[in-house]
Amino acid sequence: MSFNFLRILDLYLGKFCHAVFRMPKSKEVHTASCKKILLIKLWGLGNLVVLWPLVYKIKEKYPDALIFFLTFDLNKNFFEKNEAVYRTIYFKFTKNVFSILVQCICILKKIRKEKLDMVINFETQNNTSAIFSYLTKAPLRIGLNNSYEKTFYNYWFDNERSLHISQLFSNPLKPLDINSTYRYGCFLRQKEEESRVYDLLKDFKDKRYICIHPGNSENFKRKRWNLDNFADLSNRLINSYNLPLVFTGTMKESKLIENVINKIPAKGKIFNLAGRLKIWEFIELLRTTFLFISNDTGPVHIAATLGVNTVVFYGPTSPDRYMPLNKNSVIFYKDIKCSPCVGVNYTNAKCRNKYKCLDFDPKEIFLKISERFF
Repeated sequence: MSFNFLRILDLYLGKFCHAVFRMPKSKEVHTASCKKILLIKLWGLGNLVVLWPLVYKIKEKYPDALIFFLTFDLNKNFFEKNEAVYRTIYFKFTKNVFSILVQCICILKKIRKEKLDMVINFETQNNTSAIFSYLTKAPLRIGLNNSYEKTFYNYWFDNERSLHISQLFSNPLKPLDINSTYRYGCFLRQKEEESRVYDLLKDFKDKRYICIHPGNSENFKRKRWNLDNFADLSNRLINSYNLPLVFTGTMKESKLIENVINKIPAKGKIFNLAGRLKIWEFIELLRTTFLFISNDTGPVHIAATLGVNTVVFYGPTSPDRYMPLNKNSVIFYKDIKCSPCVGVNYTNAKCRNKYKCLDFDPKEIFLKISERFF
């Protein structure tokens, strides 16, 4: 079952509930005595990275509250290191509608027993999660709205596409009088994970290395720069600077990364860690990398949070929405008429321009990287 089908199904579910059910809204809700809070962000490791400091701000506002966080199991073990979160609840990622329904019912049964005081839903385009928020029976429900989600909230903020994702995620905190300027959070050093990364890279004589991430999230794989271009850029970097290249990605991305590596003659300068790192090992790897080169995907914000030199390719998505906030980043974006096209009007548009938005010349990329970082 495709993502677009699920998105359309979600849209019509929102339309139906909006038309049939008139949910009563509290005109005034007091937030002073919130003891149990549920935060929802299902999709996107990068989104969770951006939310990381906001969760601490909520905890500062309600120091005695228990904060639950609901997310996909694709993000497993990330928020376990966030001391503000009491418990992370995982929704198993699936495209099976029946499985989604069963999980919603099971999680709702458990979460209702907690008698929540507040739900904040950070999903940007998801009627199902808005309905779920309502069904928790929390008296205060805050979320983002496109057309129909507001039916299920006490307070809502429009999903303004001109806003950077950090600003958009900060808006639902305004009813709680949390209005401080957004800044990336801080990932504390994890000694055990750091040690394992050191063991993996101990054969490297160079202290500096470049990390390359050719994959991206499951929701739209065509945000990827061409693999041949990644190989071309890799060869130019090795030939000019003789630095090791560490390739990263998930186990599912192992084959595409092997396709890139097969086109790089200097195998002694290549290390493939695809599928070999847990999330916090990956973070410790990025902490010590000299340069991170990637498509638009979650690890970009991890690198930015750590202050790493970052190069990112944007095409079907806009950097105005998702760019890293660190000053030492280089963004490549053509800003053609049909971009952005991901998640616009609830679906991912079918490309009719042969992905010209990602048609970056490896030579030009190399020259700009050299000018900025070498």
